Amino acid sequence: MMAKLIVYKLAFIFILSLVGCGNMFTKNKTKFHWLATESAPRHYPMRIISGTFYYHNEKGGLYVPTAASIGYYWGTGESTHVVGEDFKPLPDRLDIRFFSFTENKLYQGSFDLPYEKILSLFKDGVARDKDRPTFNTIMVGVAPGGVVSVWLTGRETREVFFGQAKPYEDDLFDITQRKINDRDDYVRRNIIEMIGIEKLTDIEKNGVPFGLWEKYRTPYKWATVLRTEKKLSNDTKYSFFNGESYRLDYPFSEEVLKAPRPLPLLIGFGCYIEGTSKQYFFVVRFDEKELYAAFDKLGGTEELVNIEIEPFLPKNLTKVRLYNSKGSIELKHYKSEL
Repeated sequence: MMAKLIVYKLAFIFILSLVGCGNMFTKNKTKFHWLATESAPRHYPMRIISGTFYYHNEKGGLYVPTAASIGYYWGTGESTHVVGEDFKPLPDRLDIRFFSFTENKLYQGSFDLPYEKILSLFKDGVARDKDRPTFNTIMVGVAPGGVVSVWLTGRETREVFFGQAKPYEDDLFDITQRKINDRDDYVRRNIIEMIGIEKLTDIEKNGVPFGLWEKYRTPYKWATVLRTEKKLSNDTKYSFFNGESYRLDYPFSEEVLKAPRPLPLLIGFGCYIEGTSKQYFFVVRFDEKELYAAFDKLGGTEELVNIEIEPFLPKNLTKVRLYNSKGSIELKHYKSEL
């Protein structure tokens, strides 16, 4: 399983390097170089049965890659194929069918996508840098409960759609198109191979966390506070629980402070450490349960919360706390990485 993921990721990076060069749109500025990929959350493996991004106002489109199983990280593409014309219209519809292993359930959905928003983001991405545009891939994510998300991705990842597919009944076939007669046995064997017996036992005991991926999209008011001797750059890198990732200037502007956003999965920043002349790049990865619980104690979605990070060497000495007028909470379960 890990070897397959590594092959997919290396192929994905290589392909993106190919499509990231040169003029990325045609003269009418409605066709772009873009590929399709798929995503599923860690520990909740899924399989794309079939999927198509339909081109704007056309009957045809670009298919979504299929694999025996997916489930690396929510918002991270797993496979892609170089197919179709070099320049393609952007999609305005999505048809998708998928299988949720942890539920032993099939889902299907047909969705209208926000074409004007997608077009605007692609154009803005080219305007920033025509040789290395911001977006070159459209990714569909599927999760338990029929969750369907669509992101534009490349140098950043931005969510453009979130919807709900419906269950349906049908025969299930393996990746070689052989009918699966004993589905329960097939599902259990594959889940154990993909996530291990320990995680499966946990899911059987506590259930699938339906609603989790909707929760990840909840906007909160927060700001980053970096307690460092000297900053390396004025931007910080963020990945969010809802699968998005992008950079923000530090410190936050008033405009950014007034725009709530999902909670961060990780924050990356460059700095100098006091007493050294070397530049370091730190990444702080948060524990989901601890972070959400702390925000709830400090006012939930209604109160501005400061996320203060004080980097130290060795990295396990780095300190992180959340604070506002309601109190201060020092986090304990985050990971600090160099």
